[in-house]
Amino acid sequence: MNKWFAGKKNLLVTAALLGTLGLSGCGDTSEEEKELAVFSSSVTAFKDYIQEADAKINGLDVSQKESVGELLEILDDMDQEFAEFAVLAEAQAPSRFESVPGLAQKASEQMTQAVAFYHTAYESEEFGKHYADAAYQYYTNSMEGIKYIGMLLLGEKIPESDNVTVYEITNDGHILDKWLSGGDEDDGETASE
Repeated sequence: MNKWFAGKKNLLVTAALLGTLGLSGCGDTSEEEKELAVFSSSVTAFKDYIQEADAKINGLDVSQKESVGELLEILDDMDQEFAEFAVLAEAQAPSRFESVPGLAQKASEQMTQAVAFYHTAYESEEFGKHYADAAYQYYTNSMEGIKYIGMLLLGEKIPESDNVTVYEITNDGHILDKWLSGGDEDDGETASE
């Protein structure tokens, strides 16, 4: 289920390690650096959990009837972990990663939908293929959100998609002057979208 994760399995741990290494060389760390270290540790634990869950899912023997129950149990646990990570991101994410809590919350909501649809698909009298397809789409969207969190933590640019809108924040102190002047001094007109 996590094909993207194979190529990016060290994405989140790299961010955590970079933060920790950056702090280890400093004798006097700022409050923001301490917050980053705590958040990095949480991100690493979440990344480790995702890897473990992925290994469990991929290790299921689909020929065994019990595998369905085991899959649903793993997914239930994932739903809980994603919800806890969303709360944690809201509480711990340093201000420079202001997009992370929103992405984590969206990923959690998507995982909750995925798990609900997987339960419906597998617990019906007949296997509900349409529910399973919807569940897989929600699952994929959730994991994409987690991938974007990793990209943000590494400072990579996030591509726009149907599920994510990218907003860039500028620290240009003169941006209001530019907007108010209309950007072009000659014609005095302002541009609008």
